[in-house]
Amino acid sequence: MITVEELFDYAVDTDISLTAHSIFWAITNRKLRMDEDSEKLKEIEFDQEAIQQSMKENTLCIGEIKLFVVESKQPNWYAFYLGKKEADAYQLHSETFRETGVKVTHADRLMPNLLTFVESGIEESLYEYRKRIVQFPVYVGHVEAGKRLVHRAL
Repeated sequence: MITVEELFDYAVDTDISLTAHSIFWAITNRKLRMDEDSEKLKEIEFDQEAIQQSMKENTLCIGEIKLFVVESKQPNWYAFYLGKKEADAYQLHSETFRETGVKVTHADRLMPNLLTFVESGIEESLYEYRKRIVQFPVYVGHVEAGKRLVHRAL
């Protein structure tokens, strides 16, 4: 059995906004409890208008931390950053590596991919990595094009 709490946590952790806000609405309106089977969600008549408003206001702060990829001056290498704004990633990259005029790309599509962190040998998604970070923006590491190995510095 997957509990409502487990599904809610997963939705929040992986930026699945509609699911997270729907569960939040159901809980706050006492339609079900966090310890119940998530299958009970199928039986609920949701207030779509209220849920859409909650999503618009981003009540749960879903998706505020994004992945930005900076094309490094070294061919085929990209620096990964987690932060709220593209400008933050650019500034941190410029200060850390003294590279200016680089291209910054919003790349959340890469968040679920499993990456191996060379220093620790840990393999995890950037969603999992993000949970341990307390201050943003943060430099994640450099990744060679087409590879899944994260190096903390070149």
